[in-house]
Amino acid sequence: MKSRIYNKLLLQYAYLILIFLTCCNNNLQMNEQCSKFENEIYQNIQIDSASSREVLEFQKYLFTTFDESSIKGLNNEAYLLQFYSSHGYGESVKFEKKNGGGLVSIKCKNKKDIFEDCFDYQIKISSEEWDILEKMIYEFNFWVADDFGVKRVVLDGSAYLLEGNRPEAKKCNKKIYKLVSRISPQYDKMGALCNNILEYAYQLEFKYQQNR
Repeated sequence: MKSRIYNKLLLQYAYLILIFLTCCNNNLQMNEQCSKFENEIYQNIQIDSASSREVLEFQKYLFTTFDESSIKGLNNEAYLLQFYSSHGYGESVKFEKKNGGGLVSIKCKNKKDIFEDCFDYQIKISSEEWDILEKMIYEFNFWVADDFGVKRVVLDGSAYLLEGNRPEAKKCNKKIYKLVSRISPQYDKMGALCNNILEYAYQLEFKYQQNR
């Protein structure tokens, strides 16, 4: 009888140890997954409602122009940059994290003698190439940047709209979606990030075109 009770207590003890080790392992994994978000401190900035409406209306216009849609609510991490000039040309660049790597989709609106070398294409990239983009996003502090730049119409310039979607940040209580807009000639950190993303897409295009 004592032996049976002892064995039962031993099983219960082993079960508790297993639960403890599982919890510790889960917490360790959670800490590792959340480490890239840990320095994000969001400022409580009041966004002008008129400016917000203006940006969202412009975003809708660009979605129609590039036959594109928002990445908000996707189940995978993604970034969508839309560049558009006041002269009527532009480019949409979408990076999506997929199947251990990524997918880059480019859509263009060309204009003769000004912006005619852009063309639509889609390429698969490696996990290392995706990591370069993600590192760029975090080094430029995209997720804590001001949402909107200057609040004036520029008649001779360019606009940048950059969306980010990262559903995995939800379990770390961090932002899972963000939209940033910038209008040139305002060249702040987000303007630099947008230019770097465009340049990176060109580099990837050149690399994979050369390998075809």
